[in-house]
Amino acid sequence: MDAIGKKLLDIAQKELGYTEKGDGYTKFGNWYAEHVDGDHDEYFKTAPWCDMFLAWAADKADVTDQAGQFASTIDHAKWFKKNDAWGHDPEPGAIVFYDWNGSGDIDQVDHVGIVEKVDGHTLHTIEGNADGYKLMRKTRDMDAVVGFGYPSKIKVEAKYTPRHAAPAPT
Repeated sequence: MDAIGKKLLDIAQKELGYTEKGDGYTKFGNWYAEHVDGDHDEYFKTAPWCDMFLAWAADKADVTDQAGQFASTIDHAKWFKKNDAWGHDPEPGAIVFYDWNGSGDIDQVDHVGIVEKVDGHTLHTIEGNADGYKLMRKTRDMDAVVGFGYPSKIKVEAKYTPRHAAPAPT
């Protein structure tokens, strides 16, 4: 299992059953507008939220550097590919990207989720905005899968922490 993905799954499982409001509002879109989008665009509060849920979960799990913070599924998939963390082998904790038309084209990705379990060619996932309104478990075959992002394969550079010298002796 992808170790970073496991942290995302732990957060996702606690949110199962969350349902968007009648106007499409979600706490995930609201959070995205307030914390990620530099313009604080109101659009995100009622926008399709499958990927914004993952951005929110990554923040709660303290793994944003490895999982990314996206509202666009295409940009998110390309980010994994650019960072050499993209592939076609399903594994628990991986981020799964779908194209419902089955093109296999990364430029056509239109939905995202996180793999909870793999059973042969069947994926058991947790997805935000599933069935158009809910955070829920789904069982899917691989036909519409474009690829997988593996958060643990994202190389994160250690952040420099300045060390201050002790005061000079007097």
